[in-house]
Amino acid sequence: MKAFRINNLIIAADFVEEAREFFIAEAGESLLTDIVEIAVSTELLRDGLKKTIKDLINEELDRRNEWLRMGVPCDLYWPFIIHRFD
Repeated sequence: MKAFRINNLIIAADFVEEAREFFIAEAGESLLTDIVEIAVSTELLRDGLKKTIKDLINEELDRRNEWLRMGVPCDLYWPFIIHRFD
């Protein structure tokens, strides 16, 4: 998965088109800025610790895999929000 900055969100998605569709559906906002791909090696502060975007993506994919192992249907590669800038 890749990371894309759209307005005040960083969204993980496989493709920029998926990130755009997810943003419009979930945020309910219009695109105010261009969509920018962010390197997965970029560090963010989460719970007082610096974590790379790659680490955050992997943590979410691990959570989704847990749901799948328990037999709960889950779309593993559905886009999701990594970070929200206030």
